[in-house]
Amino acid sequence: MRKNVLVGCALIAILFMASLVSAAGSTFVKPKDVDWESILSGPPAPGSDEQKQEIAKLLEWQEKRTASDVARCKSEEDPDPFIFSDVLGDKFAEKSLPVTATLLKQVQGDIKGFTNVAKAKWERKRPPYADDRIKPCVEMEENGSYPSAHAVRGVVWTRILAEIFPDKKDQLLKRGLLMGEDRVIAGIHFPSDVAAGQKLGDALADKLLADPNFQKALKEAKAECEKAGVAK
Repeated sequence: MRKNVLVGCALIAILFMASLVSAAGSTFVKPKDVDWESILSGPPAPGSDEQKQEIAKLLEWQEKRTASDVARCKSEEDPDPFIFSDVLGDKFAEKSLPVTATLLKQVQGDIKGFTNVAKAKWERKRPPYADDRIKPCVEMEENGSYPSAHAVRGVVWTRILAEIFPDKKDQLLKRGLLMGEDRVIAGIHFPSDVAAGQKLGDALADKLLADPNFQKALKEAKAECEKAGVAK
């Protein structure tokens, strides 16, 4: 009984500290502003049939991933919103869009607040710890696997950029989803981590887009992108 109480207290302390760190880095939305625990159902249990199916999927991807897949996965290791230049062209660059860059990086800080507390809650081990046949093609990470922060960023950045470039919405969505899916291809996340991250990303994007302060900043970013002739 005493051991269970101590474990419970330790978990509460971890979540509390994560929430403090997360809130400090938030600009538009904080973990307390969204009921993320009702959005995320939690990962499959270790050793469950569902996890075994996920491991099989990871091994399948590992077998067929190409050199270009590996290069793309490596390029996404350090998340950068300007990776969407794949869709928007070379003019979509940080050095020429300081207002847009600031907004997207502020949002990245908000996202981190949510993924920090969620990862601390479930503490899911990364795929290579579940099955040593899985060999990631990117640098191994030691924090929680569920949910995928890359998947959250991919969706949130997509939703924001689609407001600025509505005619590129479909291409942006495809690229943003790929950012999450590449974490499975790379062997660093389970498919359910990515699905959860994309679901959370949509909820955070809804909250951001409903915020008046965010809308004001978004309007300034859009004006900057239009002036720079991005995607034209």
